[in-house]
Amino acid sequence: MTIARRSPASSAALVLLLLVGAWAPAQAQGHEKDYDDVDPWVGVRPENRGPDSAAVAGFVRALAVSDPVVCQFAVTAIGNNWGHWDDDYPTGNMKDEENQEARRQTLSRPVSDPAAIALLIESLGSQHACLRRAAARMLGRSGEPETVRQLRAALREGDGRVREAAALGLASAQDFGAFHDLARALRDRETPVVRMAAYALGELEDARAVKPLGELLGADDPDTRATAAAALGEIEDIRATERLAPLVQDRETRVRLAAVKALGEIEDHRGTGALTAALRDKDLGVRRAAAEALGEVEDPKAAGDLAKAMDDGDLVVRRLAAQSLGELDNLKRAPARLVAALNDSDPELRIIAAMSLGEIADSAAVPALSKAYAGAEPRFRYAIVKALAETDDRRGDAVLVLAAKDKDQAIRHTAAEALKDRHDDDDDE
Repeated sequence: MTIARRSPASSAALVLLLLVGAWAPAQAQGHEKDYDDVDPWVGVRPENRGPDSAAVAGFVRALAVSDPVVCQFAVTAIGNNWGHWDDDYPTGNMKDEENQEARRQTLSRPVSDPAAIALLIESLGSQHACLRRAAARMLGRSGEPETVRQLRAALREGDGRVREAAALGLASAQDFGAFHDLARALRDRETPVVRMAAYALGELEDARAVKPLGELLGADDPDTRATAAAALGEIEDIRATERLAPLVQDRETRVRLAAVKALGEIEDHRGTGALTAALRDKDLGVRRAAAEALGEVEDPKAAGDLAKAMDDGDLVVRRLAAQSLGELDNLKRAPARLVAALNDSDPELRIIAAMSLGEIADSAAVPALSKAYAGAEPRFRYAIVKALAETDDRRGDAVLVLAAKDKDQAIRHTAAEALKDRHDDDDDE
């Protein structure tokens, strides 16, 4: 397929319409099964038509002659609901922008005109990658059942570019009826189509895709393995854990990174071993992702490895490891390395350590927290007070009394609330 009527646009301003802000019609509150929830808009909706074929053709022509980076920015803005709402007065417009506002609003609405949809379907086969993406996104956002049907049919086109773009459109549409079409596309003869179909299945977040995506983790193409891993992370089904874990040792960095992030999103304790091993990965990005993912999994068995990661050569890894220690489930004892971080040279790590110690609420850390309060900067003092308030150990009361007179209002308030809660507990006893 080729793009129809690729003559220069009458106005280059069309390219920037979506960059100003993608408008979306005001959506009235959904009517819940609650008699107190009354919706004044029931049965009445403003008429907000999307672009017709002429508007779409002009937009496509403008994108075709634009700088590729500008084109990508414009396409990225499609569907973003930032900008003006309904018929509110456009207070954020600059001088003369109102002349373009109506056209921008129209292009930002879902396409329903059959002729416009036909033009976008044709554009799926453009030589211009950005136009294929624009057509796919606009079609996916259409919401018209016929558009989804045509996208599904396009997955069987002879041109691989069309099939790839059709899968991207279905990712935007997020229509569960396309599951089987996308699953079949995982066996496509062209790798880009397979990758996009895997991405689309992840966007559907359909648990039925766990098995076919899991099989794709063994693909020869590293980008396909990474995409399948990321898609499984989107689905968040624990059945994928055992298939993802070996990929943490993959020879390709991008695959390891995708697998680590996916295991974090799935939050299954069976992934802890793979993630703790990733804390020692040669790639910095993988180590950072592993330190963060272990906080999402929340397995207390990771405490020792996270404490060791606090000695990593990278500052962010150390901070993320300290933060994740505070997120572990039912961790009874704070690692000594976390307590020692209260005296670290990095001020952010000191604050994170205090906050994590408060989450763990280990009374053994109270003396170190109390000692660290003197001479600490305000944010650190606040974190210490919060930690002492969370720890049921009265050895921290002296600091709380001192903090209740702190010159910083937030610290005074937090300390006073903690002391009040303790006095109330005493009265209850």
